[in-house]
Amino acid sequence: MVRPALAASRAIEILNFFAAHPGGAFTLSELSASLGINLASALSVLQSLEDAGYLVRHPRRKTYELGPSLVAVGDAALRSNRAVDLARGEMRPLAEEFSTEAIISVSVGDELVILAVEGRPQLSSADVRVGQRMPLVPPLGQVFFAWSSPHEVDAWLGRLDRRMQATARIHLPVTLAAVRERGYSITVESPTRTEIGATLERLADRPREAPRLRDRLAELAAALGEEDYELVGVEAEATYDITTIVAPVFDARGQVALAMTLNGLRQVTGRQVTAHGDRLAATARLVTKQTGGRTPDTYFE
Repeated sequence: MVRPALAASRAIEILNFFAAHPGGAFTLSELSASLGINLASALSVLQSLEDAGYLVRHPRRKTYELGPSLVAVGDAALRSNRAVDLARGEMRPLAEEFSTEAIISVSVGDELVILAVEGRPQLSSADVRVGQRMPLVPPLGQVFFAWSSPHEVDAWLGRLDRRMQATARIHLPVTLAAVRERGYSITVESPTRTEIGATLERLADRPREAPRLRDRLAELAAALGEEDYELVGVEAEATYDITTIVAPVFDARGQVALAMTLNGLRQVTGRQVTAHGDRLAATARLVTKQTGGRTPDTYFE
């Protein structure tokens, strides 16, 4: 595999950082500390991004923020990713209907990336922001792997240490089967998930602590595998705090293109959880159909 150029990798890190802090303006020192890039290298990359119009520098405060050239890039990206554009149009009605937060996310390498957000979650611990990235380690992101091949699932499991892999191999076949059968994932609130929410909030508000907080996120995400994270059996009269209900939008190859999520539902009955999930899955199927996608004909045991 070709090793990426260091300057290119650093430019991507900087742009990803700004995407996770929309409206933010940061000095050279703040960006250097937050991303772990030495000052000289950071300055060189920032100057190149400024010259291209991807960033602008305030002449008096000496801070950088996103520039106008990225508007054209974003517009072109939406035109090339019709599923994202259509899914965004469905988010506000869903958020209003269920009085909570609606999210679009995608799997990018070994990370889960938040692309769009509407509304506010009923559970404050579940709140997320556009541009945030989370480690995509089991059990996070089950909807992205429920229809995957054994090789892909093994690669996903390989992101855990050996002890956690052993635990995950016991639980994941059952939970992935439940996701396939329902057509959506249901996860419940837990102390670890609450701490993940708090860590994401600190990551957004304390950019200088970003390296340490990203490491902590990876630890917490892996620790979820030792809790009852995915709700397998839903009891109609029971009451739940639901972290997420997640439904997949498939592409033309029958692979998950993106996920649509209802985020942070407080004290809902099992009957409501099922109704919410069925409604979300129906919307995701509509987006799949409108974009020429298809639900997988088969899945792998």
